[in-house]
Amino acid sequence: MRKTQALLGIALLIGAAGCPPDGGRFNLIRPSGGGGGPGPTSTEVPTKDALVSYLNALSANNPGIQSDDISLTCYMDSAIGIPVGGKIRAQGPRNFRMSADNPITRDREVDLGSNDKEFWYWIRQSGDPQVFCSYQALEQGQVKKMPFPFQPDWVLEAMAMGNYGPAEKYELAVEKEQLKLIERTKSPQGLPVKKIIVFNRAKANTNPPSSCQPQITDFLLVEEANNKLICSAHITRRQIIGKTEIPREMELRWPEAKLKLILHLDHITLNTAQRPIQPQVYVRTQMKGIGSFDMATGRMEGVQQAGGPK
Repeated sequence: MRKTQALLGIALLIGAAGCPPDGGRFNLIRPSGGGGGPGPTSTEVPTKDALVSYLNALSANNPGIQSDDISLTCYMDSAIGIPVGGKIRAQGPRNFRMSADNPITRDREVDLGSNDKEFWYWIRQSGDPQVFCSYQALEQGQVKKMPFPFQPDWVLEAMAMGNYGPAEKYELAVEKEQLKLIERTKSPQGLPVKKIIVFNRAKANTNPPSSCQPQITDFLLVEEANNKLICSAHITRRQIIGKTEIPREMELRWPEAKLKLILHLDHITLNTAQRPIQPQVYVRTQMKGIGSFDMATGRMEGVQQAGGPK
């Protein structure tokens, strides 16, 4: 179950983005050749600034998403997946809530969340307490061990809800069929790592808009020393709802733990004035009979702000 816990943590901390409508405001990856599908590789290479502007434009047009009917399939060193239904609420750059209930007892089984101050996760079958940590404590190096290999400030970046600049922090790698934005940074444990955003160099097919090819295909976390893949998000399909582009299906992998999670974001609606996401959705709450463990202080605590009492 600890493997499931870690994998669901991946679902909290990384996601996926999609490709732009043909001829639309994000006509960055220009096609060459005829036909409605992707053309051959373009000889025109976008700059780092253009690619980061592309990502920021996706984020600016994403007001937040919600759904009471998503599905997750977990594979733990097995070809047989474990399907789970759930709910999601997300609004960048750090507001996130994903939960799953037992379909028979209706008891809460999974609760993952984040806001601008802290992030948390809880999985009933793990037998562990609700675990939480403030972003401030993480940034100050107070967290020496995390149950999943991601920095929480990556929350929702790849779901087109992040802050992607400045362009100067990236290197641009140009390959025959791909463009890669590479950021060199460190893991919470101080390990030098590379965060890589992979683009299709050819313009992706956008038909049908409800389930079409992604322009951005992968988000990778790689060890700097040996290029070993730590974890990845592979985007297989994306959808366009109005002016907003979001993933429809993505595959999350943690190779060392032999874990894979396939996430289907179906029946998505956007956050609007008529259907807003209430702020309290992103507030951590104490669960009946469940303690809360602060990763920064190493203490069991009740409901209070992450990082311990002031």
